[in-house]
Amino acid sequence: MSYTPPPSGYLVPAAPGSTPRPATVSVSALLLYVISAILLLSAAISVYTFSSMPEGLIEDIYRDAGMDASLAESTATIATVTAYVTAALYVALAVFFVVLGLFVNKGKQWARITTWVLTGIGLCCIGFGLVFQGLGSGLGSSSAGGIDQKEVTDRLAEVAPAWSVAVGTVLNVVLLLSMLGVIIMLALPPSNAYFRKPAPEWTPPAYPTV
Repeated sequence: MSYTPPPSGYLVPAAPGSTPRPATVSVSALLLYVISAILLLSAAISVYTFSSMPEGLIEDIYRDAGMDASLAESTATIATVTAYVTAALYVALAVFFVVLGLFVNKGKQWARITTWVLTGIGLCCIGFGLVFQGLGSGLGSSSAGGIDQKEVTDRLAEVAPAWSVAVGTVLNVVLLLSMLGVIIMLALPPSNAYFRKPAPEWTPPAYPTV
């Protein structure tokens, strides 16, 4: 019987998902789903608010603030279209955040990085928005092109459903906290270990059996 030398050992990459998912990753994925739900609610509120306004009301508000009739009409149209486009963007982002949550749970590094980028941008935008909203009540009237912008803002708030402003503010606060929580959870050591590429596993050489 001739001798066959045993094959040398070799490295085999560890199976994907072999590392148990830590609670920090599970919580971050859950928060991504919460963010998605808030975006959908915000989109629904925006569409409902504009659709419930009487036709021509926004145009009248701009005209009463001193805007030319033709310009008021085009501005009102732009404002309405912007609201619906923003709502559609919120829906698209909501779907994308759900996808990110699914892949974050699977330990995909690209999903973690994308989540950091999107939530970081959102954190800045929402934070500045809440600050300016809080300061807005203490600021005087400002005008651009002869239009009293504060009057327009106040009139739009008056014709919107009474609950929409309060609910919108609460949703923004929850959204802000959720995004901050996602960023922190994905940066903690247990999450780092989960997203780290697993080291190849050593497979010992196989010897022939007699």
